[in-house]
Amino acid sequence: MSEKNNIVWEKYLQYFSEICAGARPMPAGLSAQSEDDMAKVVELQTQVLDMGIPEFVRRCAEAAGETIPQEALDAFDLQAVLAELEAEAPQDAPVKTEVRNIYEVFLDSVCLEESLLAYLIDLLRREDHEGFKKLSQVAARTHLDMEDFRVWLGHKELLGDEAEQLCVRVMDGCLSRLMDEGKAEVAAALLSGDEKTFVAFRAEAPELQHLPVATYEWFCTYYLDRYYPVRFMIRANGVTL
Repeated sequence: MSEKNNIVWEKYLQYFSEICAGARPMPAGLSAQSEDDMAKVVELQTQVLDMGIPEFVRRCAEAAGETIPQEALDAFDLQAVLAELEAEAPQDAPVKTEVRNIYEVFLDSVCLEESLLAYLIDLLRREDHEGFKKLSQVAARTHLDMEDFRVWLGHKELLGDEAEQLCVRVMDGCLSRLMDEGKAEVAAALLSGDEKTFVAFRAEAPELQHLPVATYEWFCTYYLDRYYPVRFMIRANGVTL
């Protein structure tokens, strides 16, 4: 990556991650109303993209008493950064080519960084097909079609067996109920895979109390390990799949 782009990009990742973790105050122009962690990330990411990454970096640096060269800020090009990241990806790495698997490779890569997941959600909300293709090239080394991805993720339980379909139907219902009841923290703990939260929730949830199969292992096998938490978060942020 070029030196000028690298300076701004690295500072952006650092500042944004620290703000999301509560380790850095928000710069002027940013605010977050949501108490849910993932919704907050998306809310902030949308504001950063509207503001522009160079301006976000400038404001964060200024608040911290740091100086970013103006020429680096002026020269920053997000599309060029994505293209450079693509070019720097190892060319001899094995690539899964089966359609279902390549979407999993894409999500695995995107979910490594909260900022990238927030960026994916923003792309889906804005229906930015070209931006999605560029992100998929960087994350999965192939151009994915946004509409095909929506169909796959929105209906992926239909590719599973009856046990998976039951688990997804029940847990999606439980999580949606929690969100409607204003219990986003419980929903977030379940989505993160917290076993104690699941055990406590199972003891009082009418959807699970009389479902013997609904163990924590069942939840992990058919929900947590199969990208349904990502799908739920995407939908919870207003994206239709």
